[in-house]
Amino acid sequence: MKLFVKCVGVVAIMMAMLSSCDFKTSAHKRVEFEKDSIQKLQQTQLAELEEYLDLIQDVDSGFEAIRNSQNILTFASYDSENPSQDMRQKVVDNMYMINNLLAENQAKIAELEEKLEASDVKSTKLQRMVNKLTSDLKKKNKEIAELRDVLVSKDYQIDSLMVVYRMSQDREAALVAKTNEQDSIMSSQDAQLHRAYFFMGNRRALRDNDINVKDRDAGYRTELFTPVDIRVFDRLETGAKSAKILTKHPESSYQIKENSDKTKVIIIKNANSFWSVSRYLIIQTR
Repeated sequence: MKLFVKCVGVVAIMMAMLSSCDFKTSAHKRVEFEKDSIQKLQQTQLAELEEYLDLIQDVDSGFEAIRNSQNILTFASYDSENPSQDMRQKVVDNMYMINNLLAENQAKIAELEEKLEASDVKSTKLQRMVNKLTSDLKKKNKEIAELRDVLVSKDYQIDSLMVVYRMSQDREAALVAKTNEQDSIMSSQDAQLHRAYFFMGNRRALRDNDINVKDRDAGYRTELFTPVDIRVFDRLETGAKSAKILTKHPESSYQIKENSDKTKVIIIKNANSFWSVSRYLIIQTR
């Protein structure tokens, strides 16, 4: 009986120890999980802050460029009553540049405010920086408007409509460039979607280039193959009097014919079916 009680006691102690270990293991896992979650959150917030700082840097750079162009306009406002044609052109060009930069800064500040509003990162210092940029933009708009009035009074032909027109031309050119880029990407993707490859050669050429059709796991070196567009590639003149397709393609989808000079030509009758098994075509000639 005493032995039984003793055994029961030992078992109880062991179970308590195991329970304690499980608890410690569970607690440790929970701590590690929380640590990982905090690290991921910190990384996300750091990435957001870097994005905000990049935008703020862009706006600051914009203001610096505005100040540089503004110096030319200020100099022109104190110049003689009869500005040279060269000076007139400089004033118009710089006014145009300033208007462009002001518009860009306004868009970037608006983007900053929108991102801050939607972000979990709440920084009073960051918000103050954005508020200051907004205030600086308003002041700069006012300064440029006053400077423009002075220049107009000195007979500088600053046509605001022409400035707006030139800005719209730039935006249109940028839009066209972006559209062309997107079209180029889509065209490239479309070509890739309909691209296949063929290699044609005798037994020695296949061996020398290590092209083994029987090894299904072998990856073909694409640079050895000729790319084709399956939408237009419907026949291949082999120039050889013997041609055998080594890769697997549905037999009903193609036909090998003989020309009048006894050379073989491969006719693809159904492109979708032909390339459904493999986008690689390997022909052994002799």
